[in-house]
Amino acid sequence: GGVGAFFLGFVDDFKPLGAKVKLLAQIIIAMFAHECGLAVERVTLPFIAQNVELGLISLPITVFWFVAMMNLINLIDGLDGLAGGISLMLLGLLAFVGFDGGIPFSAILAIGMCGAVIGFLFHNFPPAKVYMGDSGAYLLGFTIAAVALLNSHKGTVLAALIAPILAMAFPIADVAFAMARRGIKGLPLFRPDQQHIHHRLLRAGLSKRSAVLVIYGITLFAMVAGLLVFSAQGRTLAILLGF
Repeated sequence: GGVGAFFLGFVDDFKPLGAKVKLLAQIIIAMFAHECGLAVERVTLPFIAQNVELGLISLPITVFWFVAMMNLINLIDGLDGLAGGISLMLLGLLAFVGFDGGIPFSAILAIGMCGAVIGFLFHNFPPAKVYMGDSGAYLLGFTIAAVALLNSHKGTVLAALIAPILAMAFPIADVAFAMARRGIKGLPLFRPDQQHIHHRLLRAGLSKRSAVLVIYGITLFAMVAGLLVFSAQGRTLAILLGF
């Protein structure tokens, strides 16, 4: 799956593919992952500790999970070092969750990816000499989605998936605002614009480096919230979402 995600982005970096072609390819990659066992099959509800089997809706939920993660990482790659830094924090969180849950394979995979991202950030942090491209973004997004699902196969599924979702609070909010903004104006939902949060920080007078560091701080705060949800097995989710 990771190889497929990388080569999809690699082709798109050299010869841009249409949005529909990329979406179809991402869905196929996600379905392949589902058939190999990386699936959201059940959800453990907090407080009552009851397992809810998803049955037929397992496939669409799993596909949405993979496609959303791949595109989220790609969409936040608007400033040098931004997508790489957020991915590094997320992978660090997933490594901790893997070790804590007694799942060494996912923890080692996450740590290995952390090492790759650290090496990449040496050359990608502003001023950048190397760029991520769709190939790197799709690979990171797929890996993050896959490791989160590996971690969810033991323990509380909801907490294992909500932790990375909370850590991704900044890009999720940014994309949600962008889609709402374009919808209100009657523009295509996926048309690029200069109104993302990092663009606003730059217009406010921050340098690229400072803007990236501010967003790192927001993501670090969100990641701590994700850790709290995981450690409490999902019971603090309502409080943190309200905050």
